[in-house]
Amino acid sequence: MSSLDTSLPQLAQKWGGEYRSIDLDGPVAYIDFGGPSDAVPFVLVHGLGGMALNYVLLAPYLREAGYRVYAVDLAGHGLTRAVERSSSVRNNAKLVRQFIEEVLGEPAVVAGNSMGGLIVSMLASTHPDAVRGVVLLNPAMPAPRRYPGRQLASLRSLITPAARGVVGKARKRPITPEAEIEHTMRLCFADWTIRDQEMFDAHVDMAKARRRFPEALAALGVAARTMFQETIAHRAVMDRYHRIKAPVLLIHGTHDRLVDIEAARWAKKGNPRWLYAEWDDTGHVPMMEHPERTAKTMLSWVESHGILAA
Repeated sequence: MSSLDTSLPQLAQKWGGEYRSIDLDGPVAYIDFGGPSDAVPFVLVHGLGGMALNYVLLAPYLREAGYRVYAVDLAGHGLTRAVERSSSVRNNAKLVRQFIEEVLGEPAVVAGNSMGGLIVSMLASTHPDAVRGVVLLNPAMPAPRRYPGRQLASLRSLITPAARGVVGKARKRPITPEAEIEHTMRLCFADWTIRDQEMFDAHVDMAKARRRFPEALAALGVAARTMFQETIAHRAVMDRYHRIKAPVLLIHGTHDRLVDIEAARWAKKGNPRWLYAEWDDTGHVPMMEHPERTAKTMLSWVESHGILAA
């Protein structure tokens, strides 16, 4: 893996994925999960504090259905450093667009979870030629007006363990990579006990590697701040949704502690042409909690719009 500060290119191999690198104004890491060279591509985009490894359970189902599948490490996340570039959501939307243009050379079905959902909605609303369809998996959205502070409090809870992992030793309050990932998954899963242990272990290995990146904490802060700025205004977000011309699938778990289910219902009400799936046994990360169901829902939806594998 040229130009990447890592010794962990094998992390996704169990799921048929290979870490690669491409220069998009600097090295960008991504997982190539394979699939027929002439097939329609999926590009999977993770959320705040996440990584391409978030999709290792979902990607094989899409590949086995005949699609090409890629998952990207956004700037400031995973193995994509944010040393000489910004980790803002706008810059990461640009990164995803460049990835589609330079790696794929054709429009893709783009799927995003949490902050990744915000990013793919920004991309689809401004560069419709880059997308065939949009999948929003518990996307970052404005907080319900009745309790605007609740999502912000949950956001702080999400990023605190990673922050402690970076600066904890200096403050004599260390947190282990295992504890960091466990906290995050407990917060994001409706039922922590259903986690896939090998996926968990891969995330821990990545957390260990990222502690070598001194810019990681600042990059996470930039991503969090700009995500909040882009989702604070209900009207602006709805206007963005209305500019999306591609088909949209929205999946949201009722047990999401980070993005309230009422936000998803608000988005669906304002966009009746979207397909909406609401799952009562799911938290913030359906692709990690229920990957087979997520894949089946996505595949049925793309096929209903004539977006066939090849």
